Amino acid sequence: MFKKKEGGLEGRKRILILGLLIVFIFVFGSVGFSFTKQVSLSDGFIITLETLSFTYDGETEGLAKAVKMLLSLFGVIFFWVALWESFDIILESKFINNFGEANIMNQIKKLKSHYIICGGGRVGHHLGELLKKQKKNYLIIEKDEFNINQLRKKGHLVLEGDSLEEETLEDAGIKRAKVLMSVLPEAEKNIMIILTAKELNKKLKIFARSHREEYIKKMKKAGADFVVTPEISCAEELANLAK
Repeated sequence: MFKKKEGGLEGRKRILILGLLIVFIFVFGSVGFSFTKQVSLSDGFIITLETLSFTYDGETEGLAKAVKMLLSLFGVIFFWVALWESFDIILESKFINNFGEANIMNQIKKLKSHYIICGGGRVGHHLGELLKKQKKNYLIIEKDEFNINQLRKKGHLVLEGDSLEEETLEDAGIKRAKVLMSVLPEAEKNIMIILTAKELNKKLKIFARSHREEYIKKMKKAGADFVVTPEISCAEELANLAK
């Protein structure tokens, strides 16, 4: 996972360098032709573009001829190498991403009696950290790209997708899972996940999060074995400490 991140940074650096090289070639040609042929910068840019694409058939003499020769000898080579290299980086980046996702799916397919955490926010992240310390097999389902990158950076196995979708839960290996923890901030979404999960795996043990006390009975009726209300629990603990 770290290699993937570093590879992305390296690719961006290469693209930046190649982009600067292309800009330098056009600036050199535009300014060079503008000065030597006594034309505007826009006309100098057009002549540069035509020179690089081998379509310029105008007359060049003196310093203008020197600019054209430099562009023809070095500019053309650097320009097309830069374009080809940029194209190669894009393909390489796509390959790395596809390979990374394929590797993640292979890891998930090997999981058995594992824990599935629905939601990679603060609660889901802390659950992942605790399960990692306990050396449990687990994965986190998350759809937010920023959260996914942060979780993977910290070494968590993350499946990109929506926990509300049956296909995503199946990709997470729910039929082989032991426990599901639905900890999305919205209780309504957690209820939908519980219903879908219980339908896919009746033996699954389910823990859920609710932000409102009145949803606890609904969640248990939907199939949750245990429901926690972090906000209420926190308030009760603070009230007890304040006595």
